[in-house]
Amino acid sequence: MDIKELVADLHDIREEVINLLFNRYVFRTHQEIVRHNPRLQGPSHGIFSEWAQVLYAQTNSIGVRRLASETSQDRDVNLVRLLDTCIREPGLLWSSIQHYYPQDAKRESKEILRNAQQWPRDWERLARELLGEDRKKVIVAAEKVNRFASKRVAHVVPTVPVNTRFSDLDDAIDVVREITEKYILLVEAEACQSPGKLKQRIDLLEEMKRRKLPKGWDEIFLEPWAKPEIIARPLGETEPPRNAPGG
Repeated sequence: MDIKELVADLHDIREEVINLLFNRYVFRTHQEIVRHNPRLQGPSHGIFSEWAQVLYAQTNSIGVRRLASETSQDRDVNLVRLLDTCIREPGLLWSSIQHYYPQDAKRESKEILRNAQQWPRDWERLARELLGEDRKKVIVAAEKVNRFASKRVAHVVPTVPVNTRFSDLDDAIDVVREITEKYILLVEAEACQSPGKLKQRIDLLEEMKRRKLPKGWDEIFLEPWAKPEIIARPLGETEPPRNAPGG
């Protein structure tokens, strides 16, 4: 694989991570509004909030599993698979690792320099160790979420204990975001062959807000959604108009 293929793969991974961050941002906004408004809580009024929790947990768990599973197919949008490629070909990113992560790159440097003839072999070993640490970090952070996605969302296996919490999902999303931002920086630096010209940090959260949350997006929460006569209708049994746009 060459650097152009890594750029293409990272573009798709970047979009998946932005979707995870978008879902979480909107979900957290809704949940905080509910938390600050007692009228939206309770056995009846809290149904919509609980429904949102279930949908969010399922959607983002599947998104994490798609990115952080060790069993992806060749063309899946998968961060672990991309890291596997980098580990197999450590020379692809080494110069950018040295530039942006010099302390990591200097690890074990004294041992390497003791025998200059072994530099190529030791250099590759060091690069693979650094890349492997990131791979392990992603897999460990996503372990509980992947289990939930596999045993409760993709397949319903009630006999298998699953103790995944929202905090586990948050941790997995944060690590996937962190590693994705790191490799966007490294890969783009190698692609342009001028790492010094790129900024030191990619911020996917800010990119998501800029692209997907226009000013005033949350003003919907200031609007009453329906009048009593509308709520009185059997709305859940009403089929949408088939001739409407998108119907």
